[in-house]
Amino acid sequence: MKTNFDFLLKEPQFEPFAEAAISAERVLHISPALCATACRTALEFAVKWLYSVENSLQIPYQDNLHTLMNTEEFRQLVGPDLWKRMDYIRRWGNSVAHSNKKPGRDAAMLCLENLSIFLDYVAYCY
Repeated sequence: MKTNFDFLLKEPQFEPFAEAAISAERVLHISPALCATACRTALEFAVKWLYSVENSLQIPYQDNLHTLMNTEEFRQLVGPDLWKRMDYIRRWGNSVAHSNKKPGRDAAMLCLENLSIFLDYVAYCY
Protein backbone atom coordinates (compact mmCIF):
# COMPACT_ATOMS: atom_id res chain seq x y z
CA MET A 1 0.00 0.00 0.00
CA LYS A 2 1.46 3.34 -1.06
CA THR A 3 1.49 6.23 1.38
CA ASN A 4 2.13 9.95 1.21
CA PHE A 5 5.38 9.38 3.08
CA ASP A 6 7.00 6.87 0.69
CA PHE A 7 9.17 9.64 -0.76
CA LEU A 8 11.12 9.65 2.51
CA LEU A 9 12.43 6.15 1.77
CA LYS A 10 14.34 7.50 -1.25
CA GLU A 11 16.67 9.43 1.05
CA PRO A 12 18.69 7.25 3.46
CA GLN A 13 19.18 10.21 5.81
CA PHE A 14 15.43 10.20 6.56
CA GLU A 15 15.45 6.55 7.65
CA PRO A 16 15.19 7.46 11.38
CA PHE A 17 11.60 8.69 10.91
CA ALA A 18 10.41 7.43 7.49
CA GLU A 19 9.00 4.09 8.66
CA ALA A 20 7.24 5.68 11.63
CA ALA A 21 5.49 8.17 9.33
CA ILE A 22 4.51 5.43 6.87
CA SER A 23 3.14 3.31 9.71
CA ALA A 24 1.07 6.23 11.00
CA GLU A 25 -0.73 6.55 7.69
CA ARG A 26 -1.21 2.81 7.27
CA VAL A 27 -3.01 2.39 10.61
CA LEU A 28 -5.47 5.25 10.13
CA HIS A 29 -8.25 2.96 8.86
CA ILE A 30 -7.64 0.51 11.72
CA SER A 31 -7.40 2.92 14.64
CA PRO A 32 -7.42 6.74 14.67
CA ALA A 33 -5.93 6.60 18.19
CA LEU A 34 -3.01 4.47 17.01
CA CYS A 35 -2.55 6.80 14.05
CA ALA A 36 -2.31 9.85 16.33
CA THR A 37 0.20 8.08 18.56
CA ALA A 38 2.25 6.98 15.56
CA CYS A 39 2.22 10.54 14.18
CA ARG A 40 3.60 11.78 17.48
CA THR A 41 6.31 9.11 17.42
CA ALA A 42 7.29 10.02 13.86
CA LEU A 43 7.32 13.69 14.83
CA GLU A 44 9.60 13.03 17.80
CA PHE A 45 12.02 10.98 15.68
CA ALA A 46 12.10 13.72 13.03
CA VAL A 47 12.64 16.51 15.58
CA LYS A 48 15.52 14.61 17.18
CA TRP A 49 16.97 14.00 13.72
CA LEU A 50 16.67 17.72 12.98
CA TYR A 51 18.61 18.51 16.14
CA SER A 52 21.34 16.14 14.96
CA VAL A 53 21.81 17.88 11.59
CA GLU A 54 20.94 21.53 12.20
CA ASN A 55 23.95 23.49 13.49
CA SER A 56 21.81 26.28 14.94
CA LEU A 57 20.13 23.88 17.38
CA GLN A 58 21.65 22.71 20.64
CA ILE A 59 19.98 19.91 22.58
CA PRO A 60 18.45 21.42 25.74
CA TYR A 61 18.59 20.08 29.30
CA GLN A 62 15.95 17.43 28.46
CA ASP A 63 15.51 15.70 25.13
CA ASN A 64 11.77 15.03 25.33
CA LEU A 65 9.61 16.30 22.49
CA HIS A 66 7.99 19.12 24.47
CA THR A 67 11.33 20.57 25.55
CA LEU A 68 12.92 20.15 22.11
CA MET A 69 10.02 21.92 20.42
CA ASN A 70 9.99 24.79 22.89
CA THR A 71 13.51 26.12 22.63
CA GLU A 72 13.62 29.61 21.17
CA GLU A 73 15.98 28.47 18.42
CA PHE A 74 13.67 25.66 17.33
CA ARG A 75 10.59 27.86 17.33
CA GLN A 76 12.41 30.44 15.21
CA LEU A 77 13.64 27.76 12.83
CA VAL A 78 10.20 26.30 12.05
CA GLY A 79 8.08 29.43 12.47
CA PRO A 80 4.77 29.84 14.29
CA ASP A 81 2.45 28.13 11.77
CA LEU A 82 4.49 24.97 11.47
CA TRP A 83 5.10 24.92 15.22
CA LYS A 84 1.33 25.01 15.90
CA ARG A 85 0.83 22.08 13.53
CA MET A 86 3.55 20.13 15.31
CA ASP A 87 2.09 20.96 18.70
CA TYR A 88 -1.30 19.63 17.56
CA ILE A 89 0.33 16.27 16.82
CA ARG A 90 2.21 16.28 20.11
CA ARG A 91 -0.91 17.08 22.13
CA TRP A 92 -3.08 14.43 20.46
CA GLY A 93 -0.37 11.80 20.76
CA ASN A 94 0.02 12.58 24.45
CA SER A 95 -3.76 12.59 25.02
CA VAL A 96 -4.08 9.12 23.53
CA ALA A 97 -1.12 7.77 25.46
CA HIS A 98 -1.99 9.27 28.83
CA SER A 99 -5.80 9.51 29.03
CA ASN A 100 -9.02 7.97 27.79
CA LYS A 101 -9.36 10.70 25.17
CA LYS A 102 -9.53 9.11 21.72
CA PRO A 103 -9.37 11.11 18.51
CA GLY A 104 -11.94 10.62 15.81
CA ARG A 105 -10.95 10.00 12.22
CA ASP A 106 -10.92 13.76 11.45
CA ALA A 107 -8.47 14.53 14.26
CA ALA A 108 -6.21 11.66 13.21
CA MET A 109 -6.35 12.86 9.59
CA LEU A 110 -5.32 16.32 10.74
CA CYS A 111 -2.39 14.79 12.63
CA LEU A 112 -1.35 13.07 9.39
CA GLU A 113 -1.77 16.26 7.37
CA ASN A 114 0.28 18.25 9.88
CA LEU A 115 2.97 15.56 9.92
CA SER A 116 3.08 15.63 6.14
CA ILE A 117 3.52 19.41 6.11
CA PHE A 118 6.34 19.19 8.67
CA LEU A 119 8.13 16.34 6.87
CA ASP A 120 7.79 18.17 3.55
CA TYR A 121 9.53 21.11 5.22
CA VAL A 122 12.28 18.80 6.51
CA ALA A 123 12.73 17.16 3.10
CA TYR A 124 12.81 20.50 1.31
CA CYS A 125 15.27 22.15 3.71
CA TYR A 126 17.54 19.17 4.41
